[in-house]
Amino acid sequence: MRILFIPGNSPSPIFSHAALAYAARGAGHEVVVGGIEWVVPDIAAIGLTPFTIAPVTGADVAEFMGNAPADPVQQAIAVGRIYADIALRSQPALLDLAEQWRPDLVVGGSMFYSAPLLAHTLGIPSVRLEWDRTDSAIYAPGAREVLAPELRRRGLTAVPDPDLWIDICPPGLRVPGQEAGRQPMRWLPVNPQRPLEPWMYTRDERPRVYITAGARVPDPGALVHMARSVAELGVEVVLGAAEHVAAQIRDDLPDAHVGWAPLDVVAPTCDVILHHGGGVTDMAALRAGVPQLIVEQDVSADAMSRLAEYGAGILLEPGSQRAEDIAAACGRLLSEPAYRDHARALAEQMAALPSPAEVVGLLEKLAR
Repeated sequence: MRILFIPGNSPSPIFSHAALAYAARGAGHEVVVGGIEWVVPDIAAIGLTPFTIAPVTGADVAEFMGNAPADPVQQAIAVGRIYADIALRSQPALLDLAEQWRPDLVVGGSMFYSAPLLAHTLGIPSVRLEWDRTDSAIYAPGAREVLAPELRRRGLTAVPDPDLWIDICPPGLRVPGQEAGRQPMRWLPVNPQRPLEPWMYTRDERPRVYITAGARVPDPGALVHMARSVAELGVEVVLGAAEHVAAQIRDDLPDAHVGWAPLDVVAPTCDVILHHGGGVTDMAALRAGVPQLIVEQDVSADAMSRLAEYGAGILLEPGSQRAEDIAAACGRLLSEPAYRDHARALAEQMAALPSPAEVVGLLEKLAR
């Protein structure tokens, strides 16, 4: 069987889809992963076969995000438009690939407009694989504006529904009724690696707090602000950032571990993970059973609110992110055992879900 994955337009969906792609390849199937030019190196870095679907670079993405509306709702509409535009622009390249390497099914991400359009054209099944807990329906209004003419041309009134919908959200954080019609799957961490150093998998006697703002860091100073806020608690700080960001702030934080480190290794050593509401960071923390402190969230606010309501983390609203607010919230997560207990309960729920290897069997049945 040949499976074409089209996860999304940033590194995070690539990493979240990788476990299922590995499982499919391990079962003897051929796998190709499509992505815009920016993420092709990320696909190759984790040992999967990349295919460029559109010449969209990292600079293009940075320019778009730099000009995106600050309001989360308007930002989601703008992102929906650009994802839909890329979906349309990617069709010629994907059809060229399919002419010689015909896939038996297509697996797409949550904003997976490229995948169902291609599957519809080829007459093959499409699979939707969620890569995080954010409800992608918030992007639909912007996408509809762009896709409507093409859908009409194809005789469609909407983007075709997937033949199989795979969800990686732990049961305790699902919206009521969300599981209807969806196949649960255990989320497993995949990320680029580097030679391990002892501090990555061991820790000293102090509580450990991991801080990250994800792949795109518009303001490195915000990371310094968060690190200094929690350092006053006497904790060990690990600040995860790409080297070009770390180089700007390392001298400002001489007592912290600053730089990129594999989160799958570091997360289980942490007592708190402080982040921006990023999907992969959230899933890694959930799997490790680590309480989360979320600041600067945008479109992920609803998903992060459910985590806070469950009692496995704290969500700081935009007006409550001063140094003292961050330190106080981190102190609560460290001192109140209930947060850790609830986080571990979610980790146990995730571990009980069907493995990617089990889900490959469903893909095989679907293709047949």
